[in-house]
Amino acid sequence: GAIDSLCSVMDINDTKMLMVALDALESILRVGQELGKDYCSFVDECDGLEKLELLQEHQSDDVYKKAVEIIETFFGCEDEAEDENLAPALDGDTYAFGIPQKQIDESFEEECPANGH
Repeated sequence: GAIDSLCSVMDINDTKMLMVALDALESILRVGQELGKDYCSFVDECDGLEKLELLQEHQSDDVYKKAVEIIETFFGCEDEAEDENLAPALDGDTYAFGIPQKQIDESFEEECPANGH
């Protein structure tokens, strides 16, 4: 019941109330993590993750920073290796997206019938 109540407070636009709710939510998630409990799923079921994401656009920098911290700490990406190909890499003055060209070239050389493979 506590997580549901804290998530419902995230709809209020009062900065002090939001900070109290976010601090409490962070404490609950941290203790849950230490005890091996999955309280993050309760937050998600109460639309808390969606509300946290919306708080990233809040007018208060403190609320924004706390929401980002909670999302990154407790709802961060599970698979870091997959993300390296999604983000653009800076190559000189241009951005490179997707699979690195070297991998494509090597794969092409291995599978290309014109190369006698």
